[in-house]
Parts: sequence; structure tokens; C-alpha cells
Amino acid sequence: MAPSLLPWRQPRWFSTLFMTDLWERFSFFGMMAILFLYATSTDGLGMPPGSAGALVGLYISATFVASVPGGWLGDRVFGPQRAVLFGAILIACGHLTLVVPAEATFYLGITLIAAGTGLLKPNLSALLGSFYPPGQAAEREAAFSVFFVSIQVGALLAPLITGFVGETVDWHLGFGTAAIGMGIGIAVFARGRRHFGELGREPGQPADPATLRRLRLWSAVVVAVVAAGLIAAAVQGVLRVEVLVAVVGLLVLVAPLPYSRMILKRASADERVRLRAYAWVFLTTAVLFLLVSQSNSVLNHFAAVSTDRQVGGFLVPASWFQSLHPLFVLLAAPVLARVWGGPAGRLAVPVKLAAGLVIAAGSFLLMVFAAQSPAASPLWLVVVYLTLSIAELIIGTVGLGVTAMVAPAGATSQLMGLWWLAGAVGAVVGGQLARLAMPGGAGPQAAQGPGPGYFLVLTILPLLVAAALALARTRIAARLRPGPANPSFQLTTDGGPV
Repeated sequence: MAPSLLPWRQPRWFSTLFMTDLWERFSFFGMMAILFLYATSTDGLGMPPGSAGALVGLYISATFVASVPGGWLGDRVFGPQRAVLFGAILIACGHLTLVVPAEATFYLGITLIAAGTGLLKPNLSALLGSFYPPGQAAEREAAFSVFFVSIQVGALLAPLITGFVGETVDWHLGFGTAAIGMGIGIAVFARGRRHFGELGREPGQPADPATLRRLRLWSAVVVAVVAAGLIAAAVQGVLRVEVLVAVVGLLVLVAPLPYSRMILKRASADERVRLRAYAWVFLTTAVLFLLVSQSNSVLNHFAAVSTDRQVGGFLVPASWFQSLHPLFVLLAAPVLARVWGGPAGRLAVPVKLAAGLVIAAGSFLLMVFAAQSPAASPLWLVVVYLTLSIAELIIGTVGLGVTAMVAPAGATSQLMGLWWLAGAVGAVVGGQLARLAMPGGAGPQAAQGPGPGYFLVLTILPLLVAAALALARTRIAARLRPGPANPSFQLTTDGGPV
């Protein structure tokens, strides 16, 4: 049976995780709503729109990449509970750093937020999944649907508040409102940890002392090398966003291979079969985040320069359009939770993923037509965000649920990190596409948004992946079939999860 759609009717551990995630997402999406606009503003960083789009992609991918070591630290060193708390503190410190009006503190601030987000997100999701014992796969997936509400409530409120303050008062005060949100989240989690009991208090696969010594050594080496490289690039005058994007992008595209091999090495034979089939979930997630990341750059730019935002005598802040996406997901989440609890929940996982990609393709097909007008009606963006939101909700809930189900014992946070790494791959590719689509000069009005051809490419790509999923659906479902190591992942006769 699906859980109650009201988080306060859930157990106290659920409401604690729900509210913690809500305020973390408030801080994250509040900053994201004005990041691109601040970067292109003449009283901000003054960057060309293309470079700002690449910066946004770099930042999003960095938060996802950080989930890889974040998941490992939760599983092997801190335990999920402490990992979430430490991550939240890092995020709050990052937002407070952004309040200081200096370019150096800006880059330090987003680095701290990315590191904290990578530590918090996979471990918070792992904590939620661990409360559902074997045999409750359907309940787990429905719970993730309800949990998505926390993300959307925070993401809905944040642009309205930080966007208004940032665009009309001061950019750095806008960043400050995000810091307040994360501070509330820390207080909620610290107070509610007692409801978790021993679950997540200790690491699932504690690292031995030798491993910890190697971790400290290699961490020091990596920090020293990166710092030396940044200093050398700054001295030579070649430290540019484009260079950082290229380096990080290459690392992101390569990282899934050694990371997945590390997880496979510790898995049993049955678990390896399921993990290899999980590659389809990884691909679908990457394509999803490639499309969703356009919201923070290309679609944000389209709202600023190519949309008629005048309502009476009031100019609607461009950042407010960022609230449409979470609003629609918030409205659709209860419906989807009930759908997954009914006959549709028995559909095969690849069928669900393919359906989400087809819907996502439809959103960018609409942009093909919207981009033909120099002053498009805001209704275009409203419908685009509606369809994109439904697609994210389908793929996100199914992807997170499958991730929790197929994870090897004691490695849930690590596999959650791999799921977020898929998002990093999509975001970094999406950032590069945004850079190519918006070359332009400095200032938000310096370049028009990309043309219809760009959005046509973003329409075709998810359709190709959806077609591949549909063709391989039987084989994918068969490889996800349960074995002795994972009896909780039950399949119906048509290959769908119970």
C-alpha cells in the first residue's frame, strides 16, 4: 500500500528527512535560480551567456560528481547520519561565503556547496531507502514519490524569494536567503536524529585503518595538485571557466567507468548481473539531466531575453519561471504515487523509463516552435515546464527506486552516488551544449536564445534512447530478475517490479 501523501502523517524519521531535504533544496534551488543571471549581469560577474551556461553546467555536474566520494564516505567512514549532517554544514558555509561580494569568495562558495551537496544527497536517499526492509519494493518506490515533494516544495519557494531579492535588491542578499534556508535544515536534522535509532549511525562497510590512511594521503595529494594547477593557471593568465569546464567535463565522462568497476568488484555474481543491467538506468538518468539542466541556463536565458514578461506595469523576474518546474512536479507527485500503487506500477522498468523520455522529448519539441518568436508568450514556458516536470518525476522516482533495490548489501550510498554521477554526465554535456548555443557577449541582453534547430536536437536525443529501451525491454527486465542475493526485487510475469 502506498504511504500517506502527507509527510506529517508519516513516521517521525520520515518527516525529519523530508524537512531536511526541503530546506536543503530551498537553499540549492534558490542559488540556482539566480546563478546564471548573476553571472551574466554587469553588476555580477559580467560573463557572456555561453560561458555562464557552461559555468552552470560545471556547477551542477560538480554537485553530482561529489556524490561519488560522498556516498563512499557515508558507507565506509561516517555512516549516513553523520554524512548528512556534515554535508549540511558545508552547504551552509558555502552560502554564507557567497554573501561576500567578491569573485574569489564566489568560487569558494560554490565549491563548498558542491562538496556539501555531494555528501548530503546520496546519504539522505540511502537513509530513506534503508527504512524499508526486503519485500517492500513497491512501498519504497511510492515513498520516493512522496519524498520528491520535499524537493519540489523547496524548489518552488526558493526562486520566488531569492529571485526577487537577488534581481530587485542585491544579488548577494539573494544568496543570503539561501543560507538561512540551509540553517533551518541543519536545525531540523540535528533535532530529529533521535528518531532514526541505530539505523545509519555507523558505516555499513567500515573502512580498515590502512584504507583510511591511504584516503588521507591521496586526498592531500589531490588537493595539492589541484591547488598548484589553479595557482599556475592564474599566474599564466589562462584560468578561465572554459578551461575548468573542459577539465572537469573530461573527468566526469571518464569517472563512471572506474567507479562502477569498483562497485562490481565487491558484488556477488547475481548482483553483477543486475548492476550491468543498471547501465540502462544510468543512461536514461544522464539524458534526463542533460535536458533538465537546460532549465537553469538556456531556458532561464530564454525567459530573460525572448519572453514577454510584462504583466500590467510589473516585469516578472526571469528567475520566477524556475518555480514552474517544481510546482508541476509537486502537483503530479501525489498522482504518480497512486499510479505506481495501481496496475501501472506493474509495468516493466524500461517501459517506465522510455515513457519518461518520450514526454521529455515533447517539452523540447514545444521549444522548437516557441524559439521562432522574438517575444514569445510565457505560456510556452509554462507548458514546457509542465511536460518536463512529469518526465523528471517518472524517471527520477523509478531510477531512485531501482537504485535502492539493486544496490549490493552495504553499498547503497555508493550506488546512489553512481546515480548522481549519471546526473553529472548529463549536466556537463548539457552545459557544453548551452555554451555552443549561447555564444554572445556580456550582459543578459547581449544574445538571443538558441534557435529552433538546437531544441530539435534535444527532441531527437531522448527519443533515440527511448526507442533503444523499448527494443531491449525484455532483456533488461530478465537481467534485473532476482537471485538469492536480492530476493526483495520481485518481478511480475511481464517483467515489471512489484
